[in-house]
Amino acid sequence: MRPFNPIAIVAAILVAVFPTAPFARSAAKFTEGSNWMLPATPSELRWLEIHKIEGVGTEAIYHISVLSRGKTDPVWNSKHIVAHMAVTEKALSRSVVPKASRIGTTYPETYDEGYRAWLAQREKGDAPICKTTVMECAHLPGSP
Repeated sequence: MRPFNPIAIVAAILVAVFPTAPFARSAAKFTEGSNWMLPATPSELRWLEIHKIEGVGTEAIYHISVLSRGKTDPVWNSKHIVAHMAVTEKALSRSVVPKASRIGTTYPETYDEGYRAWLAQREKGDAPICKTTVMECAHLPGSP
């Protein structure tokens, strides 16, 4: 028979009751393929799609598309407001509403074209990276 170990018992109880609590902050909030709502207008829904993440932690750059559609329009009637934008995690956090969107993704061709143009700008050393908010960088109404 094993000797009684109170620390092991407490640890086992904590893991059983709170299986992910100690590790919850290590999980990434924003992931590739996720959609996030932006502030809407009275007539229009706006959201972003995260296509690619470069780097890790606070130095990560998120490559996104910004989309919209009229609130009464069919779901397939979305339009790209910004085909590609590179944005920091802080700017992304300041931009989106707290809950991920359930809006489906769109075809990536428009994003791909914008991303290729951004890569060409980066080669020249002048690729923009949004550090404020997506709304401000996209020059959308409702931004400061």
